[in-house]
Amino acid sequence: MLCGIRFLWVILFVICSVACQQVRPPDAFTFYGGASRSSNYENATSFTNAMLISDFPKNNDSLAPSKEMRKIGANTPPVPLSFVASYLTLLDGSAVRYAGGRIEWKAPFDEVSPGKKAVAAALTSTDKEDNFYVFANDGALYSFDKNGKRRWKQALFTPTATTLFSDILLQQDGIVAGFSADGTRGALVKCGMDGKVLWKQEYSLAPTRTFAADDAGNLIVALSANTSGRADSLVSIAPSGTLRWAKSIANTRLLRMPVLGAGLIFIAGITETAAKREDVLLAFDMNGNVRWSKPLTFTPQGIAIGSREGSPLLVIAGYRTGMGEALSLVVGLDAAGKEQWRLSYDVAVLGAPMISQENIVFIGTKGEAVGAYFMSKEGVFQRVVSLSNVPLCLIPSVDSENNIVFAATEELGVVKIGKVPAQRILPY
Repeated sequence: MLCGIRFLWVILFVICSVACQQVRPPDAFTFYGGASRSSNYENATSFTNAMLISDFPKNNDSLAPSKEMRKIGANTPPVPLSFVASYLTLLDGSAVRYAGGRIEWKAPFDEVSPGKKAVAAALTSTDKEDNFYVFANDGALYSFDKNGKRRWKQALFTPTATTLFSDILLQQDGIVAGFSADGTRGALVKCGMDGKVLWKQEYSLAPTRTFAADDAGNLIVALSANTSGRADSLVSIAPSGTLRWAKSIANTRLLRMPVLGAGLIFIAGITETAAKREDVLLAFDMNGNVRWSKPLTFTPQGIAIGSREGSPLLVIAGYRTGMGEALSLVVGLDAAGKEQWRLSYDVAVLGAPMISQENIVFIGTKGEAVGAYFMSKEGVFQRVVSLSNVPLCLIPSVDSENNIVFAATEELGVVKIGKVPAQRILPY
């Protein structure tokens, strides 16, 4: 009998150990749900607000960071590696692997000026081997391996006071970085996984903060003059760096990143002429042809596309101002732009909504209050989870268990909305 019990515990241990090792998603970590930037997390489970999970250094832990180190927060969202571990970039100019209230390793960036280290200037990423990639404000791409050893540094340009950085995009054969050194003209650079520059293309307009890629690795990039009333462009760039097509959009400033889904490219902007000014949502096919455009009664802050009952669901969230009107709207559309539902909220919505198998979550603020707002795919409000106790970087990450993950900004730590994986509850 005793041998049987021991054997059972061995089997449970093996099963749980394997489960814990499989928490990494199969693809490289890319913000906004993937290279399409669709904020789609339907490949995992649904979002849950079962509990608020905090991971901060413990006072009685001899291996926890010092009191001085605990006061240094993150300046970008975390990159989850498992339920426990995440990569963070800190305000002291370092990258760290953080887990269970401890810093497992810390790697510094180079100095950007005497006595001052560079810091991350854009959202970060990892590959399948857990190599960490950071675009820093010294104009260089950095890569660290899973043990914190610097693999390489590739200087791309010399920043100025007006420099604009785009979030890096990790692809199977390299990393793409975008920037505007002077705030007007822009450039895209693709580096291989070894850090060597594969190609560089320069443009008369600046890339927006985030760009996307399709399944074939073709980039979809919005290039903007960052001035209302001008003609911005949407371009497609082949993996080799050559231009596939370009679409100039008259009198329109493109504000948000392109989002790919349902065989279309969606992007929002502001169209302004002498006669009128209006917010607009545009849909292009994958060859750059306009399929439809839709005037909006609010300025979008983020776009997501997923599915509902087997059909595409486009979710737009943004501000609306005016006497007696709600501050924010969240609207559901089909792939043809037909409105399915809308919800109004007396909060300021931040960024793109996130779509899971069953529900949608967005981050909203009202004064000092911050919350994660849950709603169904039918446009029905469900609940709000308060995030006001700790100052957080309000761009969330999502781990492989579909927990929503935030990094603290004024101290070292991570906060999650979700649940503890079942294998971590078992006594092994």
